[in-house]
Amino acid sequence: MRVRGLAKRLLFGATPFFRGRFRYYGQVVYFPLGSSSFECACEEGIYERDATNLILALAKPGTTYFDVGANIGLLSVPVLSVCPTVKVVSIEASPDTLPFLRKTQLRAQRSSNWVVIGAAVAAKAGEAEFWSGGGAMDAFGGLRDTGRGGPKRVVRVPVRTLDDIWREQGCPPVSIVKIDIEGGEYQALRGAKELISHASPTFIIEWNDQNFTAYGVKADELMSLCEDMSYTLYACPSLISVGTQALLKMAMTQTETFILVPRESRGMASHPVLASRAF
Repeated sequence: MRVRGLAKRLLFGATPFFRGRFRYYGQVVYFPLGSSSFECACEEGIYERDATNLILALAKPGTTYFDVGANIGLLSVPVLSVCPTVKVVSIEASPDTLPFLRKTQLRAQRSSNWVVIGAAVAAKAGEAEFWSGGGAMDAFGGLRDTGRGGPKRVVRVPVRTLDDIWREQGCPPVSIVKIDIEGGEYQALRGAKELISHASPTFIIEWNDQNFTAYGVKADELMSLCEDMSYTLYACPSLISVGTQALLKMAMTQTETFILVPRESRGMASHPVLASRAF
């Protein structure tokens, strides 16, 4: 860890009167003590830098960005800071993390352009058990116990579909959707058919073998889903097109982050750099 990151970790993570909040992209972010997301931000400087840069590049002016599995908001706050005309909808299920995210949103300079929704996301709406790692490890919480992130407690949470949330927000144009919900990404995408049909957003998702196995999902089902959605799959950060099951398995040894781009898009999907890196 860099000296600056170590100092930030000690000051805001452990020092009385300072701990529990830190400035990130010009915004005060609140977090539960011991938060793994805060620890990563200190270590990396910019939390999940590759994903952050992609989201900022793909968030089109005048559109909405959905941050599904927002945790303490480290992939929401940069958009609010850098993209002044983009509305942010942050969705977080954990009752241990949600109060900190709401506190950050309420004190944000652009709070009127930021909606926080407390719910899990899946293919069908309702209520379900949620395996919570507590405030510190809730980056690993989800609708299944994946075995990652240590011991968990089970709580009941509301479940929404992305289609429901999109309609509730007034069916806005959506340019980018980030989904990181510890194995529930496949089910979340299945609950976004109307959103996909009308808005055709780009998706940035986590695709981790240990996570989705807990849901009874196989790795190659992502390929079938992309085919059904008429989307092209890319690995991140290499931006190499992944068109076969064998390539997907190889890419998964290098990354957990993948980009789903609508095939009719005139933007990223037809970008000459992407085309030149396709296998």
